[in-house]
Amino acid sequence: MLVHLRRGLAPASRHLSIRFATTTQPLGRAAVATPSWAKPLLWAGVATSQVLYPHVCSWRTLLAIGGWTGLLYFSSAINPHLMMRARNQAKEAVFLSQDEAKKLLPGGLEEPCIIIERDGKAVAYPDTQVLRPHVASGGDLGDDVVLTYCGLSNLGIAYTPELAGKHLDLHPMTQLENNLVMYDKNSMEPVQQLWGTTENRMECQCGLEKVERMKEWPTYQLTLKDFCKAWPGSKVFVNDYSTKGLKPTFSENPVVYLYDLMMDTIFAQSIIYQKTNEKPVFPTLKHVDSRLPSKELVYVVPLQGDAVAYTSTFLQEKKIVNVQIGGSKIVVAYFPEFSAIGAFYNTTNRPVTTLDFYGRMSNGKVLPRVESFKAGVFWCVWMNWFPLTDLNRSS
Repeated sequence: MLVHLRRGLAPASRHLSIRFATTTQPLGRAAVATPSWAKPLLWAGVATSQVLYPHVCSWRTLLAIGGWTGLLYFSSAINPHLMMRARNQAKEAVFLSQDEAKKLLPGGLEEPCIIIERDGKAVAYPDTQVLRPHVASGGDLGDDVVLTYCGLSNLGIAYTPELAGKHLDLHPMTQLENNLVMYDKNSMEPVQQLWGTTENRMECQCGLEKVERMKEWPTYQLTLKDFCKAWPGSKVFVNDYSTKGLKPTFSENPVVYLYDLMMDTIFAQSIIYQKTNEKPVFPTLKHVDSRLPSKELVYVVPLQGDAVAYTSTFLQEKKIVNVQIGGSKIVVAYFPEFSAIGAFYNTTNRPVTTLDFYGRMSNGKVLPRVESFKAGVFWCVWMNWFPLTDLNRSS
């Protein structure tokens, strides 16, 4: 896999180019997996060759090659599907009731979650549960919704995985400048999470607002406790291969158990480092904005080539902000009863002074949520990709 990055003057001109190179099979075809029954025969053949032809390769060299091959295979270097097993299909994703989730989740009621809201329904995705899958099914929200999540950015974005009328089968692949890079299994084309579109559509270098992107759905952050209060009876996504009580036990499958334990530990420690250190896990960020601490969580409203980031402190003080972003009138508000921040389209002809968590005004009118709202992303990551973003705009 070859990775190149070409930059222009504007943030939207950053160009990612990822190509798959192979000498054994044509592009777009998956490698044929070795059947389980054939693996003992394969190793027997290797061992026999050592006995018959010891001058070709020493046992030490063979073990070194085998060890490095195994390390690469079981890491995401050449096999991200094993390390980051997506749950983007409804038949693979596990959704539990709120009571069941409270018992199984390590953080209990204080577990931070990303919430997708659609047509009066909501589903919660705890950060710890989508950390490894990176892409998860929409569950009760429909087959045309998936959540994409990047722990390095602390960002969840809900998309309809479709472009030009064609379905995208999204799977995690790698990271670029501390943001998730996925790929479409149908076309084998890379998809940057923050772009929400494929690489070839960004080759025009004309800006995100001028290219076709996947449809977004409103998201915001709540703790599990507040989600249960705001959306009683709604489901919670749980990672079946990382959660005790769902994943295989050591006695059932010691290899899978130990592998997932190791991967869960690596991911968890990496995110702890990302949240508690000024420098990112991958020191590849090119643009640094010193207006805020690098790991400050900001709440961003990007619309039509314009973007404004808000801090929690600013919104807690203002409560409600009426502002124009990208030609649209927007209301950004803090809701103390849920410790939540939301962004809504102001479809009235006047400033909004009262608004509840669901977007309801005092006269009963409901304002629609801004579907492109980014809740709680790391300041340093966002500004690296979109350095022209304004901060705490209030008028």
